[in-house]
Amino acid sequence: MTTYKEIFGKYVKNYSSDPSSDIEGQVWYNTTSGVFKTNLNAGGAWASGGNMGTARRVLGGAGTQTAGLAFGGFITADPGTNATEEYDGSAWTAGGNMGTTRHALAGAGIQTAGLAFGGYTTNYSASTEEYDGSAWTGGGNLNTARDGLGGAGIQTAGLGFGGYATTQSTATEEYDGSAWTAGGSLNTARNFLAGCGTQTAGLAFGGYTGTVYSNSTEEYNGSAWTAGGNLNDARSRLAGAGLQTAALAFGGRTTVDFSATEEYNGTSWSNTTSMTTARRYLAGAGIQTSALAFGGFTTANTAATEEYTDPTFSTKTITTS
Repeated sequence: MTTYKEIFGKYVKNYSSDPSSDIEGQVWYNTTSGVFKTNLNAGGAWASGGNMGTARRVLGGAGTQTAGLAFGGFITADPGTNATEEYDGSAWTAGGNMGTTRHALAGAGIQTAGLAFGGYTTNYSASTEEYDGSAWTGGGNLNTARDGLGGAGIQTAGLGFGGYATTQSTATEEYDGSAWTAGGSLNTARNFLAGCGTQTAGLAFGGYTGTVYSNSTEEYNGSAWTAGGNLNDARSRLAGAGLQTAALAFGGRTTVDFSATEEYNGTSWSNTTSMTTARRYLAGAGIQTSALAFGGFTTANTAATEEYTDPTFSTKTITTS
């Protein structure tokens, strides 16, 4: 009989209790239960993280799952809040306040080099601010003041697109660290869409056209937008994370709040594990395999944070059946 060692070049290890492992297909023998076991990919999963200090909706977000950034947002009245919070993978702490109090803004970058732009105060805002990990300073204004826009990229190479200022917008602008210049227009004018990716490989998805909730996805190559695969669930007021070829869409609303989560592979969206808390007007950060969702609105503003991990692993007993 051929042995495991002969096939794979190594012996099966013995453990008295199942080891903690993220290696798919790892095989071991549990000496306590007297059975062989293995790790299988259980797909993506959301888990609760630490609550934000300030519950709010239509806030900006940037960073990663273990170094997130939340800023601005709406609490009870215009112009909203200028509060900034930083996430370390388990808890939020206060950061430096924004110079312009606003909500319905967009964000990009990382925790120590964040970018906030657009939004609403008591009118549509063109303001841009840059974060250095402790304080915000003014950057160059958007050419088109608007709220409900999407954002992508980094502090020195940002991308802003869509939004609303008297009507839904197709405008795209590119930031070089000091000034915004016009880029190629979106094919579908919309606001409260989500975005992710980079300035030369951006992704825009979902949103509201003024008449319908959109499932449209568009991909940016640094100069023009082209159609990508449609979301399975048309929705606006959603959040996103990741890259053009590995994106994550979550939350949002049509006539009901969504917990639905979808993964994009550069061509099409597929459904994955839903969020624990269905909500709209939330923010997102991170990458497809390690994302962060925070804030938003259910029946009230929420401070809830959730962390997405894909893959997660499940321990299975090996049987002969």
